[in-house]
Amino acid sequence: MRMRIAVIAISLFLFGVIFSAIPAKAVNPTIKVGVIGPQGLPHWSPAGMKEGATMAANEINAAGGINVGGTMYDFELLYGNEYAVPTPDPSAAQAEVTNLVSQGAKFLIGGFRTEVTGPMIETAMDLHTPFFIDGASTDELIRDLSIPANYTRYKYLFRVTPINSTSLFKTIVAFLGGYLIPNQLLPIYGHVLYDAKTQVKVAVLTEDLAWTLKMHAYLTNPLIYPAVLGPYANVTYSARIPATATDVSSYLQNVKDSGARLLIFVFSGATGLPFIMQWKAMNVSAIPVGINVFGQVGTHWNSTVGAAAWETILDTTGTRTAINSPYTETFWDNFLAYTQSLYGTPSWPIYTAFGAYDSMYAIKQALEAADTQDVDTLITTFEGMVRTDATLGTFQWTRNHDVYITNTELGPHASGRTRAVMIQWVAGRKEVVWPIDAPYSRMVRLPTQMYPLLTDLTGPIPWTPDGKVDIRDIAAAAKSFGSYYGSPTWNYVCDINNDGKVDIRDLAAIAKDFGKTLPLPLP
Repeated sequence: MRMRIAVIAISLFLFGVIFSAIPAKAVNPTIKVGVIGPQGLPHWSPAGMKEGATMAANEINAAGGINVGGTMYDFELLYGNEYAVPTPDPSAAQAEVTNLVSQGAKFLIGGFRTEVTGPMIETAMDLHTPFFIDGASTDELIRDLSIPANYTRYKYLFRVTPINSTSLFKTIVAFLGGYLIPNQLLPIYGHVLYDAKTQVKVAVLTEDLAWTLKMHAYLTNPLIYPAVLGPYANVTYSARIPATATDVSSYLQNVKDSGARLLIFVFSGATGLPFIMQWKAMNVSAIPVGINVFGQVGTHWNSTVGAAAWETILDTTGTRTAINSPYTETFWDNFLAYTQSLYGTPSWPIYTAFGAYDSMYAIKQALEAADTQDVDTLITTFEGMVRTDATLGTFQWTRNHDVYITNTELGPHASGRTRAVMIQWVAGRKEVVWPIDAPYSRMVRLPTQMYPLLTDLTGPIPWTPDGKVDIRDIAAAAKSFGSYYGSPTWNYVCDINNDGKVDIRDLAAIAKDFGKTLPLPLP
């Protein structure tokens, strides 16, 4: 027994000597970042800010940290609730900002709901703490603060994502007025309406929140909307819907009664889920196009039991789509792996995840470029920053500290900068349908209850449906047969099943429908 005790004692002694001889990893001092968002919504977790920021911090720390003045620092994250749900509480949100800064947060990332983000900004400015908006698109949060005119107070404010509400709106109307209405809906549903013009009936539903006020006015005011939607749109019904509504069937019945064939909708909250499910259940023959932030989440298809089919919404990316950056797909894959490790189920990232991730790397870049933690020096560094390794494309800020984007980047041609796209839910995937000339572009399709002839590719007017499947459609697909994006004969219109190539399955679909006709315009 004594022998055994002696052996154990010697073993423990030797283990201690060996262990003490292994150099321990140095513990870096930390730079604290407060991440504050709508806890309880996917925009926060598991698809949003929390995971995006944490993943970036883990990567940066694992790679050695941030070198400032020759000292290596790690990021330490503090998490806060902006109290956006169930009812926005601005006072509680402001108190949370104060709490994060009192705990040592040198930077703040977050701000989803406009009603609480505005007050949070004011508190952050009082505390001279850089605040990076990651979720709220409202123009007034930055542009109307007139940073150049009141620079001393608001110089600490920046927006990372999304692009502002005006640019988001321009993206939607460029898709609608420049493509969907004249090229797809007008040939099928165009009737002589107002002022003897051939037009398409349109309905507009927006959630009753501050950020949608201007959009609703632009889309419904008869003195304005023809300039945005084009001359072929006739708004026959519109309504504002409470942001907490769970039953929108009465509004959808009014849409049906109005005869609208295009339903423009704008929802940032949970109402977007019952909206699309009831749209499907009521068999509304109007293609739903607009904003549904909940519709960006990867679980949307299953949550709606497939009712999301044909829903077309604004988004930052499709399903693992390399938008303007080679880093998008890498971030997507890493995010899925990270959330899988945390929750056992992978989550598709939404825009707040991209924004939080890029914010962390922007802070790192500025700290190392400025080589100081002095906040005023850092502001100047942020203002001149261009990030070419951002996940959503080349990133920089405007003179108002907003996301840089030009009007030419809202239409078909993307120049590699951060921008928005239009996606359509098809067979459980998000397919990018605007812009229409990129490697990832797919053809937008009308719901089958509206127009069952998906194989009606072209008529006398090129790439516009003419109500029949005939030799023109066969010839078009035959000319593009065997092609994919980058091929000299590629034509995304001929990719009927949206699989990125024109093959025998597409020709077989046309052959199956050959000779079918529908009298246009449909009622």
